[in-house]
Amino acid sequence: MGLMDKLKAVKNAVTGGAAKVHVECEGFSFTKPFTVTVVAQTMDAPVKISRTYLKVQGQEEVEVSDVDVVYDSDGDSRCRSETVRASHVTVDQEYTVVDAQELEANTTYRWEVEVELPEDAPLIYIGCHCKHTYCAYAGLDCRGNDPDSGWVDLV
Repeated sequence: MGLMDKLKAVKNAVTGGAAKVHVECEGFSFTKPFTVTVVAQTMDAPVKISRTYLKVQGQEEVEVSDVDVVYDSDGDSRCRSETVRASHVTVDQEYTVVDAQELEANTTYRWEVEVELPEDAPLIYIGCHCKHTYCAYAGLDCRGNDPDSGWVDLV
């Protein structure tokens, strides 16, 4: 490995720029398994990974506007109107897609994962002040900052 290759490897480890990762989902279902595809495209240097992983979560979020909140500071009470937010993870699953290996430079990899939600998984809903959705997050576990897809809605 030459000096330039070593510099690229260090830069990629610090920035997570060794690869681009994204998630694709076909046939999302509550009643049967569905397929999530993890796609990783390596950049200009090989990438040593300890694994590729996929996380699937159900997330409930509540947001209520114009709530009167009272603050007490040294006996002086003040009231102001705020937006109150809360969230809760209802389903939390993690899969190891592939184990340790070295991914070649300038190559696109595709791995399919069969995902099955628990029988008691809450349905998807979007209301006036709350919603429940499902999302996925894929990443390459490697030295430094892991390249990842960020959270992606499945539906």
